[in-house]
Amino acid sequence: MVIPRKHEKTPRAGIVLWLSIFLLAPLGCKNATGPDEGITTARMIVNNDCGVAVDIFMDKIFQFSVEYQESQTIQNISVGEHEFEAKKKDTEIVLSNVTVDLFEPRDYVLTIESEASLHITNSYGESLNIYGDGELLSDINSPSTLIIENVLYGVHLFEAKKVGDGTTVASISIDFSENKAYFWTISQ
Repeated sequence: MVIPRKHEKTPRAGIVLWLSIFLLAPLGCKNATGPDEGITTARMIVNNDCGVAVDIFMDKIFQFSVEYQESQTIQNISVGEHEFEAKKKDTEIVLSNVTVDLFEPRDYVLTIESEASLHITNSYGESLNIYGDGELLSDINSPSTLIIENVLYGVHLFEAKKVGDGTTVASISIDFSENKAYFWTISQ
């Protein structure tokens, strides 16, 4: 599935979306010998849910690459404040940058998600079904705007079809490669 969430709104200028790319939550894991006995460092488990492979940096130092839908762990991190950065693999494109206070020695989780969104404006004059990579995402009345959030990075095909007979009236292929809003207006 390409798109996890959607919203329909009436058209208006200046729609700005900013979603968190990282979800940081302690797991509460304890050492098998007892709660935190002798542990002086933390671990960061990095989950990649953004759609593309990423390079992970901690305090500006490369740690490893993580493929989409995979996880890696940074071991032996000192307690305190650290900067974590995710870049699109083998590029300088920063997908996320966050500073985290690892306040005690335990496991933490860092989940990298897409922040890209697609704003679809229906000016076609009738209701349409919107498909993403062949999957029905939503219908959209005319005139109105449908906002699809957290679109996975990568190239995706979107199609607009008439609600009644399924005739394709418009299609577009978009390469989601940045944390920004993308726009598509459908008209006759």
